[in-house]
Amino acid sequence: MKAQLPDFHQMRFDSIQALRGITALFIVLEHVRFLNCGAFGVDIFFCVSGFMIMFSTHRDTKFFLRKRLIRILPLYYLMTIGTFLLLLLFPGMFEQTRANPVFLLKSLLFLPFDIGGGAIQPLMRIGWTVNCEIFFYILFLIAMRVSHKFRGLLCSLFLLGVITAAHVVPSPPVFLAFYGNPVMLEFIFGILCYYAAWGLYRRHQAGKLPGVCRMLGVLPPVTFAALILIKSSINVLGFLRPLIWGVPALLIVLCTFVSGLYHRKTPAPLVRLGDISFSLYLVHYYPVILLDRFLFDFSAPSLRAFIGVAVAFAVSASLALISWSLIEWRFSGWLRRKLLI
Repeated sequence: MKAQLPDFHQMRFDSIQALRGITALFIVLEHVRFLNCGAFGVDIFFCVSGFMIMFSTHRDTKFFLRKRLIRILPLYYLMTIGTFLLLLLFPGMFEQTRANPVFLLKSLLFLPFDIGGGAIQPLMRIGWTVNCEIFFYILFLIAMRVSHKFRGLLCSLFLLGVITAAHVVPSPPVFLAFYGNPVMLEFIFGILCYYAAWGLYRRHQAGKLPGVCRMLGVLPPVTFAALILIKSSINVLGFLRPLIWGVPALLIVLCTFVSGLYHRKTPAPLVRLGDISFSLYLVHYYPVILLDRFLFDFSAPSLRAFIGVAVAFAVSASLALISWSLIEWRFSGWLRRKLLI
């Protein structure tokens, strides 16, 4: 007799967790100058975020925003304050910004500003995605408070409203221009992916999912390869980004989910890589830059540069594992025990 499959909302998505880890490695590659080929990883992260926020709030909405802040703020604040101290001690390391206490305060409060040269980013430049995540969480919380059942639809409408306003208002303020970036559409793609995955899973439970779906596992690596090949020759500014990178990101997440239905044993190291993906995203940037400047020179491909990439992976992953263990697991775990009561 065929074993009964668990309810969709009781599942663990190890395949998607592994995808997060692989995606974080592509972000590392983005900051290796001669490769510069993984920026689309952010689009996958946003899709996964929309998917998982919908999934995690299906039954449990208690302390929603508090849980998200406990997970994100400790490491983000540590890295932001660390960046400020580096600016004070080694200002020559940075090309655009300076150690301005106002910049630090705005970064900690997720208030967009011009760090220099027209770049609207926080002090820790790669933290712009964390700003987007926090804004998405706030809109999602408001949507949930209005209607839990229609939280996905309402949040999507809120995002569409902000994006529309940013492109309709003449000379929009910095806050609106930043959070009205079309890349925010990719959270909506993640919400759509959640509903699509839920529907596909119900068909899988009923034994009605076509056998060809077993082959969908080949699409994510093929799509990754295509994105790498076309990255240097395409323009993804404005609304082109969610179209050219966001739609493939949605397909990658959905196909990874379906593939996980048939291949239940996701390799444990890849799942662990997914566990530390947030730390890997935030801690890798400065080690990669330092390795580039002082040891390996990532300006052009060479044997030395490729060895440097391997070292960058090893150093970044090791630091991420330490960060995850000390900050995300232990410190944030302590905060959860104290604050989620």
